[in-house]
Amino acid sequence: MKYVGIQTQIWRNNRNTVILLFLFPVILLAMVLMVIAGLDLCGIFCYSENPYSHLCVDNLSTDVLHWPLIWAFFVDALPYALGVTAVWFIIAYFANTAIIRKATGARPLERKENLRVYNIVENLCIAGNIYMPKINIIDDPGMNAFASGIDDKSYTVTLTTGIIDALDDDELAAVVAHELTHIKNRDTRLLVVCIVFVGIFSTLMTISVKILANIGRVVAVGRDRRNKGGGGILIVVAAALLLLICSSVAFFFGTLTRLAISRRREYVADAGGAELCGNPVALASALRKISSAPGLGQVRREDVAQLYIVHPDEEDDGGLTGLVAKVNLVFCTHPDTPERIRLLEQF
Repeated sequence: MKYVGIQTQIWRNNRNTVILLFLFPVILLAMVLMVIAGLDLCGIFCYSENPYSHLCVDNLSTDVLHWPLIWAFFVDALPYALGVTAVWFIIAYFANTAIIRKATGARPLERKENLRVYNIVENLCIAGNIYMPKINIIDDPGMNAFASGIDDKSYTVTLTTGIIDALDDDELAAVVAHELTHIKNRDTRLLVVCIVFVGIFSTLMTISVKILANIGRVVAVGRDRRNKGGGGILIVVAAALLLLICSSVAFFFGTLTRLAISRRREYVADAGGAELCGNPVALASALRKISSAPGLGQVRREDVAQLYIVHPDEEDDGGLTGLVAKVNLVFCTHPDTPERIRLLEQF
């Protein structure tokens, strides 16, 4: 087996993360283009009063795509799509910290409450030249930890009471080093970006489903007036169906991209945490213990569970092997824990 150094592993995963991150705006813009192209194929843009009708060919035929017209609509729609996305992104981005605290029931840990934890965090911050984050605690017998926040004022390392009690000083220091590496590498900010993008696609799916459901109720109630506004309803139905299809495709590929980035950042945090604490074996030992009882299963928000050092639901894979296990891993937020342990123990 070829040895892979810590710095090499960090560089490779950072490179792959940048590539994956660029996929989000590509997916978003592709979705907008797909919707416009679909509407054109349905003939919605093909009418003589259309200000872009001069860009149509084939006498406004509805059985071909009019790419000059599609591109013109795409360019005009681009500022609106990016503007709405930006507003949505800003609101969700800055609300993230409050959402995490509410979902997990975390509370601030006072220095006098646990001097051991504070000393471990402070020593590692000094060693790694890292800004001292806040420390939160969750009253949970399971063993887990995560980092969160978007800037120096909100960066937080959260630990369960279970992990504090179960791990020795070396193992706990290794776990904290892993979480501090997430903060140092701005992974917490990166994952928020991923979650917000996927949330946009999910919301568009929900909106399109609600539009179709409401149209169904309107048609059912007013079926005796079918001839009134029928064309308008068909246009709305076509637009909603296209939005549903395109947002579903975008959601699928956006989710795969988010999961791939999350797995990459866990590998980077393992390598960086092992380097920071100077004890890769301690982190491997901690992961082995945590995977046996990760706790926090009561938190049903996937966007929060993605932050954990070990995802509770992904540890029970039912003994999957071979191709099935590899396919299953594609839909996981974390790498396979035994593989993480193997890489750490090779250092």
